[in-house]
Amino acid sequence: MMATSLRDAVTDLVNREAMLIDDKRFDEWIELYAEDCLLWMPAWQSESEVTDNPHGALNLLYLTPRTRLEDRVFRLESGESFASTPMDRTVHIVSNVQILAEREKEVDVRAHWLVHSYGLHGGITRGGRYEYELRREGDALKIAKKKIIMINDKLVGSVDIYHI
Repeated sequence: MMATSLRDAVTDLVNREAMLIDDKRFDEWIELYAEDCLLWMPAWQSESEVTDNPHGALNLLYLTPRTRLEDRVFRLESGESFASTPMDRTVHIVSNVQILAEREKEVDVRAHWLVHSYGLHGGITRGGRYEYELRREGDALKIAKKKIIMINDKLVGSVDIYHI
């Protein structure tokens, strides 16, 4: 059985990330990530399998290290991302947060998500699961890896960091 305090910390981190994205508080959102983080959304290679190599396979999203997240946020906030101007409004719903494994410095976590976004082209709802590797850094947990598996295999509209 996992310690209640760890479960609370994990759940708080996952929920805080969703809230910061919805509120477009990207500078605070970036701070949740480790410097050497990987944010990855693999593509579906069949009806039942996603690609398993973030470095050598087709990905829908691949950002590493944290400076790449910072670059993406800069493009969003500066208006240089034409597909995301203006940015859609979003609401993230995260549930079924589970601790899968705990090691000395890492915690493996899985959660389910739904995101409803609304913008110039109407509304869309997407869903899937998150697979996190969280790392203890001092007294805090940081996101070292986040794998986003989107169950929708046909992308409709733009998909950016705040849509998933």
